[in-house]
Amino acid sequence: MNNNKVLKIFISLLIILIIIFIILYFYPKSSKPNSEYTKINTQSTNLNVEYSDKELTGEWSDYIAKITLDDTKTSIEGKGVTNNANTIKINSAGTYYITGSMSDGNILIEAGKNAEVQLVLDNVSITSKSTAPINCITCSKLTITLAENSENNITDNEVYTTFTDTEKTEPDGAIFTKTDLVINGNETGKLNVNANYLDGIVSKDGLKIINGNIVVNSKDDGIRGKDYVDINKASINVTSGGDGIKSTNNEDSELGYIAIEGGNITINSEADGIQAETILNISSNPTINIKTTGEIVSSNNNINSNRNKFKGEYSMATNTTSTTDSSSSKGLKAGKEITIEDGNIEITSTDDSIHSNGIIVINNGNLKSSSEDDGIHADTNIVINNGNIDISKSYEGIESSYIEINGGKISVNSSDDGINISGGNDNSAINGRQGQNSFNEVQSSNRKLVINGGDIFVDATGDGLDSNGSMYINGGNIIVAGPSSTGNGALDYDGECVVTGGNLYVYGGNNMWKNPSNNSTQYILTYQASGNSGDEISLKDSSGKEITSFKTEKSYGVITISNENITKGDSYTLYVNGTSVGSLEVNNIVTSNVSSGGTNMNGGGKGMKQRP
Repeated sequence: MNNNKVLKIFISLLIILIIIFIILYFYPKSSKPNSEYTKINTQSTNLNVEYSDKELTGEWSDYIAKITLDDTKTSIEGKGVTNNANTIKINSAGTYYITGSMSDGNILIEAGKNAEVQLVLDNVSITSKSTAPINCITCSKLTITLAENSENNITDNEVYTTFTDTEKTEPDGAIFTKTDLVINGNETGKLNVNANYLDGIVSKDGLKIINGNIVVNSKDDGIRGKDYVDINKASINVTSGGDGIKSTNNEDSELGYIAIEGGNITINSEADGIQAETILNISSNPTINIKTTGEIVSSNNNINSNRNKFKGEYSMATNTTSTTDSSSSKGLKAGKEITIEDGNIEITSTDDSIHSNGIIVINNGNLKSSSEDDGIHADTNIVINNGNIDISKSYEGIESSYIEINGGKISVNSSDDGINISGGNDNSAINGRQGQNSFNEVQSSNRKLVINGGDIFVDATGDGLDSNGSMYINGGNIIVAGPSSTGNGALDYDGECVVTGGNLYVYGGNNMWKNPSNNSTQYILTYQASGNSGDEISLKDSSGKEITSFKTEKSYGVITISNENITKGDSYTLYVNGTSVGSLEVNNIVTSNVSSGGTNMNGGGKGMKQRP
């Protein structure tokens, strides 16, 4: 055989192998649903927060002045600072070491727009009866460093008589800066801020809090930065009559964010716990505990009435796109996006525990929520990739226009819908909650619940899984304890409910019962079987082999099971506490013996019902 023939044979074999590879790779798999859904790409934003070495370490050494505070004889050793009737004025760039106390005085910084100023607080106590105890009017950046093993106290009065602008609106916080502010030190440095006038810590630009132990008690907002708030490994405890921690820039889409990287944060607030105008990003395993107590009323007016009630001359312009809301008492809140990478987060809230006007992405972490409204709400998209999520109390548990669950352990208890795809004409909230959520307008074809994995348990008084679009269940272990009665169902959908994989267990009252769609590819069995909470449910094939089992959490009249081990042509018997309640032979994708009750639908649209 010559070389040309060998080469031709080799090329022919190679072409055949390539064709086989293409067929195997691109040929549709049998596990794909008959009705395809389009997966929505939800990409979270990486904020890439940068810190200098000096910011991270809280480094200070040489100072240009040492200031020893005293009511009658404040001493100044060095340059760049003057004292006029206990107004300590910083005039130039540099590091200033401060110790001692004043019962009525303040520090005023007017160092020039290019001057960088560092204040080292070492057991400092400043009370001001007329203005902000620390007020920075001009400098390029103010750094407040908490000296090692120091405790520092900053306190203002209920009324300010001295302002630094003609409109008498600034300062409006006990620590107030018109420029970037950094508060740093180490874990042994402590700062107590008692804000009796309005806010605790305020930056009109960016705010960074790095290490240190910060305690804020404020009449209105606790900690407020305009362009951003970056928290790195700090211990923060806020009690506030307004928001706990917030960013406020709603004019630049690149700003108005909050980044939390590690640390320990506790917030008790009347309004929102943590509110970012654009993006809220949580990473590096922080511990966050939030309790909000505000009374929620339905309102379309976004003027910040909190500040109006505290200070009659102050009024913010109405901005319908802003996250500022006079009737908002949410736990975590953002105007565009919330991303939770990890952490231990516990929220008790009178409003939504986690709320985004855009998207929410949860990649990991431990989340506990108890809410008078929604547990997790996003106007557009929610994607849960992993984590432990326990929503012990909610009006609606998880709600958005599109929800995708890829993994994690999720438990939801709701007085209305458990997991809800809303939008369009959805009216499940009408007259049912204190403050209604709005939704960004999305195409009805994009309203989907997609479950690809995870261990999911839903206990709902309203619909268990509810979609104003469609559902696609491709994997996971899913138990839905639907309503025992009322005009709701364990499964409720407008379009289709396609099951292609996973373990699905659904039970509840048979008044509005609905099965998954006939174009599913995994077999589905529905039995009429009445029982109570605590019943042991078992499904066995014709040989007596147990296919699956679970335990009920409430009374029921119907049970639906879908499992990959259910095969066509076999007969399956359902047992309740060891007693057979019925057998079904599988000849169709959906096999059911439910004949009584309000509705027995196989793959239809939503049943007619009254919302609570």
